Amino acid sequence: MDPFTLTVLQQAPITPGADPSAFTRFFGSTISAAGTFVGTLIIGALLIALAPDFTEKVIDTIEDEPIPSFLWGLGIFVAFIVAIILLVITLIGIIVAVPLVILMIFVSLFGGALVFIYVGERLLEAANVETSRWGHLVAGAFVATVLAAIPVIGGVTNFVVNTVGVGAIVYHWRNS
Repeated sequence: MDPFTLTVLQQAPITPGADPSAFTRFFGSTISAAGTFVGTLIIGALLIALAPDFTEKVIDTIEDEPIPSFLWGLGIFVAFIVAIILLVITLIGIIVAVPLVILMIFVSLFGGALVFIYVGERLLEAANVETSRWGHLVAGAFVATVLAAIPVIGGVTNFVVNTVGVGAIVYHWRNS
């Protein structure tokens, strides 16, 4: 957490006997979950509005090839980490490493949003609710929010979701 937030939370009135760190954890989890919801909605909306064909094709890849997508994503993440470490070791490589990290963050966010659109689709189909991709996006963003609020499970799930999403993007791109 940033120093300003910690200062504000330290000054917040807390009832006698209450654990201040519990309040801080709750506040941090709430902000994280809200950020996940809004971020998933924004990125998913951009994908649906600006690249509907790409979105459909990658979601089909997630549905048809989840294991290869995960394995491709895992391979990409491992190769990325090794490449970044090697680039940072050479001081001149930092110039290349920074844009690569930013690119990987964006690809990971887009991949995660695509997986959550797919999860929203499956969830609504199981509930016999007919809707558009926009409805799938909202349902998926809700699932992402609930998962983000769970301390350890949320992090593990986020890693798996982003790995599958990145892998599906790369798998689709490679096979197109």
